[in-house]
Amino acid sequence: MSRRIRKHANPFTVATHLGPLDRAAIFGREARLELDLGCGGGAFLFERAAAHPDRDFVGLEIRKPLVDDNNRRADRLGLANLRFFYANANTNLADQPPGVIERFFIMFPDPCFKKRHWKRRILQPALVRDMATVLPMGGQVFAQSDIRPLAEEMFDFLAQESALSSVLGSDLEVESPFSERTEWERHHETAEEPVYRMLFEKVAAPSGPVAEPEFRDTNPKRVHADGRPVEVIDPAYRLGAPDPSTPDER
Repeated sequence: MSRRIRKHANPFTVATHLGPLDRAAIFGREARLELDLGCGGGAFLFERAAAHPDRDFVGLEIRKPLVDDNNRRADRLGLANLRFFYANANTNLADQPPGVIERFFIMFPDPCFKKRHWKRRILQPALVRDMATVLPMGGQVFAQSDIRPLAEEMFDFLAQESALSSVLGSDLEVESPFSERTEWERHHETAEEPVYRMLFEKVAAPSGPVAEPEFRDTNPKRVHADGRPVEVIDPAYRLGAPDPSTPDER
């Protein structure tokens, strides 16, 4: 019988403290390292780990059943360069030593549309600063979403960090610079639906204060891409209604 895995989870309930990632203990070596923050079912990482045996990959996820399933699958496939951990990225990145993690991925994150839940969105200015601090010069952050208003907020948070510079410009409807795909990404590409992508590179040391974000309504049923409110709203998407589902397989 298949288990039901929650599509949404509260990251603030995950108290796991990983400490600095010990690459020698985890992988038996100290190779180039990439992290997927909120990796879901890990489809992207499974493809990438198989295609790049010279690199190591870590997925962080706040739904423990997915973490356990992913690690069992990695063992079955013999992917010694791939490991998953039950942890909240927002409370674990600051512990990582600078220069070790070369690339971060944040793909199709939970939009957390409700105003009382928006602080659960994974990509916040504080996390951006943590990534910019940990990355080596030339290190990268790749993010994507199928929700344009949310993608624009993500882009704005990354662009506000003076240590990072956009590699793909400000046009979010661009081809992925990576050959690997998430399950949700393949679904959208097959249906010829847009995916909004961004790639930032570290070009300087972080400096200055971290911006304090304010709530931005990113529900496309309520706001246009330019932020203007939608005049006629489907009652099913009014404030207080359940969030639309997001996929487990990313």
